[in-house]
Amino acid sequence: MTFELFLTLCNYLGTIAFAVSGAAKGFKHQLDLFGFTLLAIITACGGGMLRDMMLSEIPVALVDPKPIYLSIVVSLLMYAFVIRQKVDQPRTHKLYTFLTITNLTFDAIGLVIFALIGASKGVEMGMNPMTSGLLATLTGVGGGIIRDLLVNEVPIVLKADIYAVLAFGAGICYHLLVVNLRLPEIPVYIALFIICLVIRLIVIRYKVNLPGFNPKPNQLRE
Repeated sequence: MTFELFLTLCNYLGTIAFAVSGAAKGFKHQLDLFGFTLLAIITACGGGMLRDMMLSEIPVALVDPKPIYLSIVVSLLMYAFVIRQKVDQPRTHKLYTFLTITNLTFDAIGLVIFALIGASKGVEMGMNPMTSGLLATLTGVGGGIIRDLLVNEVPIVLKADIYAVLAFGAGICYHLLVVNLRLPEIPVYIALFIICLVIRLIVIRYKVNLPGFNPKPNQLRE
């Protein structure tokens, strides 16, 4: 298998994962059919579009809209599945918990896949490790930021765990292993995917956060 074909398959897997995450967020906010489909598309394709525009390129998703079509199909399948869940399990709390877990899990998968795709773009263009890390971060978190802003939430990347830091670290590690150590691209991609996904799921499970500003109520009144 060529690395180009491997990246194409990874892009489709990442698109599915992020589309599920976006649709789940739409259901949690009780959006209509258009609303959660739009969130699925934005989450899946937004990061790549931002990356390409920053590089003065036409976004790949506009040239080859297969990821957009795939996001629409995924959102419609999610709609059918969630509607069935509502019928089988009418209690709202169970459905809300299911959507939360679905959103976090698939968001973690999409984050790592697209972060590494962004890093591979930096390597392909002959960039330095810092640029590959930044492209990885933008590709991995860009769609999620737009998604959260559309539903009037503070983007998770700004307030919770090591979301963006993980994408940035994955991008730099990928660049160093492939360019500096000259290791084969596909094994490096797979190994980093597994490692970063496990780290991301552990972070979610144990709620590991970066230091932040969390004042006490009496401090806010002063």
